[in-house]
Amino acid sequence: MKLEELLQGYDYRASGDFSGCEITGITHDSRKVRPGNIYVCLEGLRTDGHLFVGEAAEKGAVAVVARKPLILPVPVILVRDTRNALSYLSDSFFGRPSREIHIVGVTGTNGKTTTTHFLESIYEAAGRRCAVIGTVGFKTEKGYLPSSLTTPEAFELHRFLRELAERKTGSAVMEVSSHALAWQRVEHVRFDTAVFTNLSHEHLDFHKTIESYFLAKAHLFELLSNEVDRPRAVINADDPYGKRLLKMVNARPLSFGLKNGADVRGRILASSSSTQLVISYKGQELKVTVSLPGEFNAYNALAAAAVALAEGITPAAVKRGIESLKNVPGRFETVDFRQEFHIFIDFAHTPDGLEKVLQTLKEFPHRRIITVFGCPGERDRAKRPVMGRIAELYSDLVILTADNPAGENAEAIIREIATGMQSRPVILPDRNEAIKYALSQAQKGDIVLLAGKGHENYQLVGNKRVPYSDREAVEKYFLS
Repeated sequence: MKLEELLQGYDYRASGDFSGCEITGITHDSRKVRPGNIYVCLEGLRTDGHLFVGEAAEKGAVAVVARKPLILPVPVILVRDTRNALSYLSDSFFGRPSREIHIVGVTGTNGKTTTTHFLESIYEAAGRRCAVIGTVGFKTEKGYLPSSLTTPEAFELHRFLRELAERKTGSAVMEVSSHALAWQRVEHVRFDTAVFTNLSHEHLDFHKTIESYFLAKAHLFELLSNEVDRPRAVINADDPYGKRLLKMVNARPLSFGLKNGADVRGRILASSSSTQLVISYKGQELKVTVSLPGEFNAYNALAAAAVALAEGITPAAVKRGIESLKNVPGRFETVDFRQEFHIFIDFAHTPDGLEKVLQTLKEFPHRRIITVFGCPGERDRAKRPVMGRIAELYSDLVILTADNPAGENAEAIIREIATGMQSRPVILPDRNEAIKYALSQAQKGDIVLLAGKGHENYQLVGNKRVPYSDREAVEKYFLS
């Protein structure tokens, strides 16, 4: 594709002649520049891509997209916002693939991953090929492919959407993070439907205020397509921010919830290791069994059902889809080595997420609850003591350990968590040792919760991803 074609319709100023310039790809990482690439200068929290334009040109970049004037041996495309430009150019380079696929975006603090998996399962039950994009990676009929971000950077995202379109995969359900919305990774994705699950304390290191965090989430609903005449904004009416969002959106909204007044209402009949849920919509009732336990998973199933019912998918397919989903990687995942106690691995890494998981476990028959968790480094520090207090409130034994300490000292993070606790936790910064200790203390009838890492297969230490997995740590304990 020629650069003139790529830039068509976009507002820019250029220095240097790029007529006839052929483009082989787009990148914002100077280390990954290949001959024929465009290099886009992104300004991040730690560094500025404008500092690496020389390296990009030396490696064969044929043009540089920048916000600041630069003197280079290759053409410079000046734009107001390089993140917006990266999104536009990526969409254009791959032929606007999101217009060929039915795309549902799911945003919220908790529940995004499980909701997308419920909806994928419903689509498959209805005979629609569907892919999932999110925290656990890219999921297609061939399985999971890894991704480093909940919502990939624009070029990677649009490349995957083009692959889906070429393979005739008609639908994709995508987790849309607040970072992705704030940094415009999905700015030129055409969303058919947007879903809001909930909002609670998280990512305030990035957004600074809960209001800014909410507005970032709300932006997803401004990206909705206007081409369909049906509800396109599916929103949790039981969440305070959901109620506010219902009044803000221009797209036809559809509310869901477990309380009276929701358009798609759920009613829990019974709940233990699974949940018996009745879904009411337009005077009809549908009884389903949600295999994933807890009220929060009833909400996730209800969100997916609301999307599907609004799209005209039959209640029978909705029921089959919800009931066929038995697990989601790293979400309330059980580990079974025929031990006399229960082990759960869960990605819960927010105060609200941890509390909901522990509340659910508290309802299970048990002798004691043993919780192992930590908090990530270089992230929202205010939640640390809050999570310590929550863990203490619902657990009989709390073991504090490392969870992606990044550039911080793991023991310092643990000390901050402990300031919210009245009792003394067990402190074992080495996560392998923490899990080994927890399992050695567990007895018949106990529940062991390993929280925070979920599906992750690494521990972020400094700027390196050290191979690590909670599941592998458990396997090592039982098999060694």
